[in-house]
Amino acid sequence: MKKIIIKILVLISIFLIFLGPVFGVFLDKITILDQSFVISATSNTDIENATAYDFTLSKGQKISIEFSVNTENVSATLKILRKAYYIEENESSSLPNNVLGENFIYSKFTYGDNPDLQVSTATSRNIDADGYYYIEFAGNIASNKLISIPGDYVVFVYGSNSGGGPNVYFDLLIKTDGSGDIVETWLILIGVGALLAIMLLVTVGYLKKTGRGLL
Repeated sequence: MKKIIIKILVLISIFLIFLGPVFGVFLDKITILDQSFVISATSNTDIENATAYDFTLSKGQKISIEFSVNTENVSATLKILRKAYYIEENESSSLPNNVLGENFIYSKFTYGDNPDLQVSTATSRNIDADGYYYIEFAGNIASNKLISIPGDYVVFVYGSNSGGGPNVYFDLLIKTDGSGDIVETWLILIGVGALLAIMLLVTVGYLKKTGRGLL
């Protein structure tokens, strides 16, 4: 009976060790927004008609944004603002073009063309039909590297329609860092620790059984 229990515990320990990396991958990024938006074409002159999605960053955390437009005659601009600053600008009815965004890094992709592997920095990005940007943000940047500044922020988007249409259409996919690394590490540590404990117990039991003692 003891041998069966030991075998089961060994299998569980090995399972936890292999399960760690799997959970690490699945929990690496958490989707907090995946949505198609329709806003007024007057949003480029009226801040109240723009979209503002608020989020919070913890220390060492970043978000990734996939920003795209797939409609002819539509142009959309994305900025990332501190939430307190956005509230002030909104209350002052500031023009969206005059609102100052925070620094982020991005790469560009145009449908039908090869992806731009060059990472650049900016405080805003504007795209037209079939345009796509991949953006990462952690609070600020230095030498094209993200710097973590915890706080409350807003993804701010406005646009126009050169065809005379009343609306602007765009898509946002926003992901944040998950707990993948932490979960992976703990599962592996538990699995390895359990294996070592089992090996120690088996060794002690064997020595006692044979009368050899621990020394």
